Amino acid sequence: MGQTLSLNNVFKTVQSPYALLYALLYGHESLRQNTFTSTVVQHTPQKTTFQDLPNELLLLIFSFLELKPYIISHGVCKKWKQLLPLADIHPIRRRMFDLFYHMLDHPRFLDTRPWSLKTLQPFDRKAYIDALLSQYPAVPEEFRLWIMEWPDRMVPFGMWPGSPFTFHDAITLDEANGTNWLAYLPEGAPSLLTLLHTHPSHKDHFIPALLSWKEDYQAHWLIFAKDEPELFGRVIATDVESGDCPIVCRLPRPAEEEEEAEYYNLTYHDWLQFLEIRWDQQLKMVLALEAEQARYTFRKDEPLSYPVDCELGAWAATTRPTHPWISSCDDPHVLGEFQRLLRYN
Repeated sequence: MGQTLSLNNVFKTVQSPYALLYALLYGHESLRQNTFTSTVVQHTPQKTTFQDLPNELLLLIFSFLELKPYIISHGVCKKWKQLLPLADIHPIRRRMFDLFYHMLDHPRFLDTRPWSLKTLQPFDRKAYIDALLSQYPAVPEEFRLWIMEWPDRMVPFGMWPGSPFTFHDAITLDEANGTNWLAYLPEGAPSLLTLLHTHPSHKDHFIPALLSWKEDYQAHWLIFAKDEPELFGRVIATDVESGDCPIVCRLPRPAEEEEEAEYYNLTYHDWLQFLEIRWDQQLKMVLALEAEQARYTFRKDEPLSYPVDCELGAWAATTRPTHPWISSCDDPHVLGEFQRLLRYN
């Protein structure tokens, strides 16, 4: 929605009418009084505090708050806590706020924090988005706002550009099984990769996608294809059990394949829905293992190094299964390579 006005600028716009009104009422009165006598005593009015502003102005200001100040503002006073839910904030920001408290309200939330807090590293959020825009002219808005505003201390299971680029071979309360590909930053920037979109309604063609997380049996992709509304912003999870490659998108699927596809190749409406469902599923799996008192031997936090070579169509969590978007999107030879892989798969 393009709400880029800062809180300070909004407050200035709120102050200006009050300053003008004061000048008109009191400044002009002083001039008039001074024309009659030099002994008039002027009374300085009490300063207006932020809390004294009408509710309508407070709601206007609240509507421009970014996620973290919006969250923090709920603790200022009872009045603000009652007003903040009424503010007309960006709908994606509202969903992030709901996700924040959905995570925070879980009784085991604190047990999900140790590894994330211990390993977090700062990164330039704007530069991350700008790097994606340098490779493709549109970034799904849910993902863009999440990168720009999400509190890094609320990282879900190490899936974050500022978390380590590592392979974790277990399911625990603070880490998910697999590799955090959001932190794959060759040359210091994220890299969009290439998927093959194959469908009976059109010719096979490439679409850009961001690999966010990869396990040995599943790959999670955020689709960047802005000219295909049924795909743009969706998250797909390709599964090895489908018998397909991790680098193929077959959406929308024919009706006769839909039931089976929903089981093996999951589709999420957008990035925030993916995060919420993944959060719930991870906790459910871990708590089920705890109830069974299951114990497994695993390799924990195996660091990965740059560069990661491409192994086209590979499922392993530590492999890059496709080519960078910028070097392959218009290459007919690469398209032929993909199509040959599908025939032999």
